Amino acid sequence: MKPYAILLGSWLCVAAAQTAAAPAIVAPHFDQVRIREAIRTLSSDHLEGRAPASVGEQRTIDYLVAQFKQQGLQPANHGSYLQAVPMVEITPGAGAVLTISGGAAPLKFSVGSDAVVTTPHPQATTSLKDSALVFAGYGIVASEYQWNDYAGLDARGKTVVVLVNDPGYATEDPALFHGKAMTYYGRWTYKFEEAARQGAAGVLIVHDTGPAGYPWEVVHNGWTGPADELPPGSVYRPQIQGWLSFDAATKLLAAAGQDLAALSAAATRRDFKAVDLHLAASVTLHNQVHDVVSHNVVALLKGTHYPEQVVVYTAHWDHFGEKPGPDGKPQIFHGAVDNATGVAGLLALARKFAADKPAPARSLLFIATTSEEQGLLGSAYYAAHPLFPLADTVANLNMDEMDTFGATRDLTVRGQFMSTLDEMLGREAESLGLKLLPDADPSKGYYFRADHFEFAKQGVPALSVYWGTDYVGHAPGWGQIQQLDYNDRRYHKPLDVYDASWNLDGMLQQLQALYLTGRSLADGDAWPEWYADSPFRATRETQRAQTR
Repeated sequence: MKPYAILLGSWLCVAAAQTAAAPAIVAPHFDQVRIREAIRTLSSDHLEGRAPASVGEQRTIDYLVAQFKQQGLQPANHGSYLQAVPMVEITPGAGAVLTISGGAAPLKFSVGSDAVVTTPHPQATTSLKDSALVFAGYGIVASEYQWNDYAGLDARGKTVVVLVNDPGYATEDPALFHGKAMTYYGRWTYKFEEAARQGAAGVLIVHDTGPAGYPWEVVHNGWTGPADELPPGSVYRPQIQGWLSFDAATKLLAAAGQDLAALSAAATRRDFKAVDLHLAASVTLHNQVHDVVSHNVVALLKGTHYPEQVVVYTAHWDHFGEKPGPDGKPQIFHGAVDNATGVAGLLALARKFAADKPAPARSLLFIATTSEEQGLLGSAYYAAHPLFPLADTVANLNMDEMDTFGATRDLTVRGQFMSTLDEMLGREAESLGLKLLPDADPSKGYYFRADHFEFAKQGVPALSVYWGTDYVGHAPGWGQIQQLDYNDRRYHKPLDVYDASWNLDGMLQQLQALYLTGRSLADGDAWPEWYADSPFRATRETQRAQTR
């Protein structure tokens, strides 16, 4: 990756050249009253937590369509503001137990508390019966890092137990993977996919708050109740998949005569070999399965000169809906920060661009995606069924959890700097007096946890903005304290509710930087490029070569 000093120099040079060529675009004003009203509406009880394929969805998409119509944007999908996203909803029955046999005495883990276990397969009954358990390190096969945790292991029919994140996190060795910065190999989605490629019948990830980036409660809230899948799930997932709590994993390995800490240390070495635990896993899930259809909401501002080329803004509208609380009574997961703020920002940007005179030269596409919380499903579906060819998609700018703590002197992006799109955002941020920084904690893999990642996987340069760190009027470190408090108390919890005392000055700064970046892209002829070490570069080069 390029160091920040080099990027800053390149931004200054490009900014000077562009200033000489054309008048600078003035940073826009955004109506904070309307933004607050949108956040309040989207996180209200009336929308019931915005679960896909629910009454809450219908109310949410009706609201969004009405807003886009009012702003004068066109329906982007052949006369419709909606893109149907067909999914399979799988609801496991209560009372399942994960049984581990082969030790001195059977272990029984309650599914939903000690472990979370689900299936991506649309079957009424799914089970493992005496599936041999193997500890497979981090569950990674990565030739570019000379790494293969499955070397010498025939995983067919077995259940693999793997660690979350990747070896770079544990060792903090910058020469191992990306050091503390999580790679895609560290994400749970990859580990499920790789286990399936290896023929495993099941995969269980050991949860640990540090390397996972979130506490067990987040896993529990996100992995219990109905789960949506894009069909066909059988292509890329094992029969049974899930997580073990840290305590459950410790007990399981102890039953095998193994120590979790010792195995974890061994798994950080390239010469690690999978360990047969001489235990077997059994579990039966009784599922309710039915087809559902959710929707991305898509609105278009057609370009005046190059309407076939498109700059895409995204924000996910969905959240977790209603779930039973500890007392059994339903709780609404309002999702005010995550992601009513992002959708309110999407509407604000659409309103501003629609009012611009002259209109942009390239088209602008605004997508409020569905089922992000279920695994980026809405954006994955769009990337597989784009309304504009991906080769003609200039870039994707994503909003997920906007700043509610006040004005800052800086702005961050998810992950590390990966493309010249980051440079463009950095230049525009600098014009606003903001310093652009990479993710302060890349070990949590935020780059892989938001909708822009599905565009990136398909080659489109993409980024997601995040909060600043240096807050005006506050001592150093204050912003980090606020972010930790949000993660601990409100992230993916019922307490993520709208607060009239929020200071949205930081969100307004984010929107200004996003607007200026999108406007520059829409009025210019630049095609952002991935850096040479990006895993997405080859896909983009092939994609763009086909249009020339």
